[in-house]
Amino acid sequence: MSHASEKVTDPICGMTVDPATAAASAEYEGHTYYFCSQSCALSFKADPAKYAAGAGN
Repeated sequence: MSHASEKVTDPICGMTVDPATAAASAEYEGHTYYFCSQSCALSFKADPAKYAAGAGN
């Protein structure tokens, strides 16, 4: 039996991301956010409160 990774949404661009293969991740207020690219991760890290507030994951 295999487990499929649960998909999450990149809080910057809205792209669907598989946490197992995400280009980057960041912790903020006890939650891990996953990103499709390093560029999205850098945008998040510059102002995490702005993007975390609208994240649906």
